[in-house]
Amino acid sequence: MARTRAPYAAALALAAATLTACGSSTVESSEVAGTTASASPSAETPAPASTGASSSTAPSSSTSSSPRSSAAPAPAGADQPAQEVDSVPEQASAYTPEEQAYLEALRNNGINVDGVEDQLTGTGFSVCEGNTITRDAVSGQLVEQRRTDQAFDALNKLIDDSAHEHLC
Repeated sequence: MARTRAPYAAALALAAATLTACGSSTVESSEVAGTTASASPSAETPAPASTGASSSTAPSSSTSSSPRSSAAPAPAGADQPAQEVDSVPEQASAYTPEEQAYLEALRNNGINVDGVEDQLTGTGFSVCEGNTITRDAVSGQLVEQRRTDQAFDALNKLIDDSAHEHLC
């Protein structure tokens, strides 16, 4: 049995020696300052030859002697370096005007809706469908989380009335 393990031991020793010979894995910034390489493995792989005839197309170059202009658009899917953001883009509301009016009605009646807007709009739509189980559960959560000073029954009525006025 020692005889069958010898080739495996030799292969393992050869692999360890090869990995040891690789040296340091740390790359200093001065070592890469003049090169730009593509992170995409497909950029380094030549295109497959067409069937029936040999193809003489050359693979696209993945390195460049001069850095890319920041104004040039990058190809789709290519990694780009991080850029500092000067201003936050204007965000569109994730809620319809009806949903916003519903949430505003709840807010104006003493409910802290911040962070639970999705849960409350879903509850409002379930009220429109005649489902009061979700409304009862959410009302209980709002009371327990101290998001309102209203009593449970008054909160149920408020959610019902607001949902019917704005969402249904």
